[in-house]
Amino acid sequence: MKLPAFFGHKQSINLLPRDSFEDSALGIVLEWALVFGKWAVILTQLIVMGAFLYRFTLDRQLTDLRKNIAKDSAVIKSYEQIERDYILAQKQLEKIKEAIKTQNTVLTTIDQISQITPPDVWFDKIAISEESLSMSAYGGSLTGFGEFLTGFQQNKNFKNINLSKLETSSTKGAQIQFEITAKIGSAK
Repeated sequence: MKLPAFFGHKQSINLLPRDSFEDSALGIVLEWALVFGKWAVILTQLIVMGAFLYRFTLDRQLTDLRKNIAKDSAVIKSYEQIERDYILAQKQLEKIKEAIKTQNTVLTTIDQISQITPPDVWFDKIAISEESLSMSAYGGSLTGFGEFLTGFQQNKNFKNINLSKLETSSTKGAQIQFEITAKIGSAK
């Protein structure tokens, strides 16, 4: 089979007559500018489309990042109660350590007070710190009160003894109500 004549032959047919302007320098420059402009527009559109697609990638990463931040925030908030409990336990441990330090002083002071207290003297309140002592007590008789006060004054661990209140008592079995404050001798 024989192929028609137009196969394999490249011929161009221009239906518009060629103008002399196309062959001039200005015509060649304009034709080149149009071709370059066409390719510049195509290239610019490709860059814009690439940037647009890259923006979708960045938006997706931002969404993922926000989800991760929300998840991590939830995890951190779940440990908030544990942290509060830990801080509370640390404060309680500090108070316990402080109490243990003063425990020896308190026990020694109570022991010394119990040794000098006669049977007819009893206490309403006793407050002991590491440095001071205050007590509110009742005396069943003047003799018992005198023995207690003498023993208290003779004890070398109690200094700056102050009898702040001394009055007759209306409490059953008590003749005297008194309050004493003192510094504990081991304090500096």
